[in-house]
Amino acid sequence: MRTADDYEQLLKKGYGHIGRVGYLSPGIVDETLSAQFYRMAPHGVTLVRTSLELKDVTVEEVNAAVARTEKASAELGKYRPDCIIFGGSPTVAVPGHGFEKVIVDKIEKASGRKAFSAQAAALEALRKHGARRLALATPFPDNVNAMVKEFIEKLGFEVLSIRGSGVAYLDLTLTPLQTSWDLGKRVFEEAKNADALYFPGAPQPCVDIIDALEDEFGTFVISSLQASLWKALQIIGYRVPINGYGKLLRELE
Repeated sequence: MRTADDYEQLLKKGYGHIGRVGYLSPGIVDETLSAQFYRMAPHGVTLVRTSLELKDVTVEEVNAAVARTEKASAELGKYRPDCIIFGGSPTVAVPGHGFEKVIVDKIEKASGRKAFSAQAAALEALRKHGARRLALATPFPDNVNAMVKEFIEKLGFEVLSIRGSGVAYLDLTLTPLQTSWDLGKRVFEEAKNADALYFPGAPQPCVDIIDALEDEFGTFVISSLQASLWKALQIIGYRVPINGYGKLLRELE
């Protein structure tokens, strides 16, 4: 809801008067990523997005997208966002363990802005809430899921269950929330003893079911985009709890 104070800030400083979050999005087309971001983000926080031109979730396409990162970072840096998110789980998992630190360093040097990877933000959120045994509901094919699993487990987590939605990449933004709900429920029940349910893949429609899934299963639930927003808000210095999108944002501090 817009307040008088928010309106005054819009008049004086513009839409990003609280903060401007840069995003290096793998996907060439955006719909559900920005839609979900603006459902969660406070008024006054904007998404400054550019694309790495990924057309499908294949090893070849991921590597090609990663190769475009430095050039895209330099261009994004010209718009002076408060921080830059390197989106994607495959974009760090396919190149292998340790790559996330290498690419973040390159992004910061190319852009002159503070950066972090979406995958690192999610794992930081899981550690903060004591989650080590995970169930993963992804939009990725099986071969990429195997790389994501290996990447996460090398960082000290145990992936008890991981499944992809089976939705074609071009249809991902058309996916109803019920698909994510059913997939999340399936992997969490298969895992049996998971500490958390994690939805990698920022465009995957899911943020509006996080609260309900936490209530249904009595567990901690995060998504890639939700965790990225959480980390970005810390950098910006925004500390007001956000309701409706899970424990992570509800306990923002």
